[in-house]
Amino acid sequence: IHGGTLRASDDFPVDGYLIDLSPNSWASSTEEEIREGSSLKLNLQLTSSSSSYNYEYITLRDLMLDSNYRGGGISVINSLRTSIDNCYIAHFSTNGILVQGGHETYIRNSFLGQHITAGGDAGERNYTGTAINLMGNDNAVTDVVIFSAAIGIMASGQANTFSGVHCYNKATGFGGTGIYLKLPGLTQTRIVNSYLDYTGIVAEDPVQLHISSSFFLGDAFILLKSINGVANGVTIVDNMFSGSNKGVDIVQLEGPFTQIDQVVVDRNSAKGMNIKATVARGSVEGNSSSWTVDFNPVLLFPNLIKHVQYSLSSSRGSSFPSHALRNVSENQVVIESDLAVLANVFVTVDQA
Repeated sequence: IHGGTLRASDDFPVDGYLIDLSPNSWASSTEEEIREGSSLKLNLQLTSSSSSYNYEYITLRDLMLDSNYRGGGISVINSLRTSIDNCYIAHFSTNGILVQGGHETYIRNSFLGQHITAGGDAGERNYTGTAINLMGNDNAVTDVVIFSAAIGIMASGQANTFSGVHCYNKATGFGGTGIYLKLPGLTQTRIVNSYLDYTGIVAEDPVQLHISSSFFLGDAFILLKSINGVANGVTIVDNMFSGSNKGVDIVQLEGPFTQIDQVVVDRNSAKGMNIKATVARGSVEGNSSSWTVDFNPVLLFPNLIKHVQYSLSSSRGSSFPSHALRNVSENQVVIESDLAVLANVFVTVDQA
């Protein structure tokens, strides 16, 4: 299906989709009943009644879909190997694209927005709807711009990947979310080379989540949201963050996390925002028998240090003090020696 424009009529069903790849509930409808004004609902027949999927190898390309603020754009239900390429989907009130069940829906080179804008829209705080709603596994969103919606991408299925996605749908300050991963306990999602523009990422109880090589502008941040206190196999590395010097942390926590393992937040850069990490380095100098390095300003999780490496350097005097790591509670590392000495202490810690 390619090359054309579909627009919903003024009495189009508010829960309908302009292109609906769902079970054959419209088979008995006449063409006149299906076609109303400039809107069109497409219902394709299964090529094999024995298939466990509704559709396979459907391609939607070079389409302009205007939902007229009634319903959504494209619905793909329990389908296999669907391609949505170079589509412009606007004025949806529910979902721009809904994928439910099935496998391997590939969305690429497309533009989605509830309201047509290039940013800075006066009505941004009132945006609603979701541009892309993935309720299935093994899908990919590549080189897609989402320019207005309350939520850019909502994912509640595993093994999805997002690359080259630019979200400026609704600013975090107005209650919007760029990418929302609603998969507590088994996330299995990769987000790479994307641009979160004044809107961030939310992940519930992330397990196997990778975010890298992405750019966060306008105090946009990553929020790890606790449902059952689980964070496992999370990698947030090599990203750039840019903010307005308001003290916003690049990675934040909501709620307590009690089951933490294999979480790496490191090698991110920030301008005008606060670095948060699971790996940190610090040093202290003084003439003392006790040295304390406080890592609370940097470490992501409270009261959690799993590994410590330190060195004590003293070049003055002839004494060789004995020294040891004494405490790591409350993210503060305490080193003590058996006698006072002028020394530099260098400490590296991690929470992985």
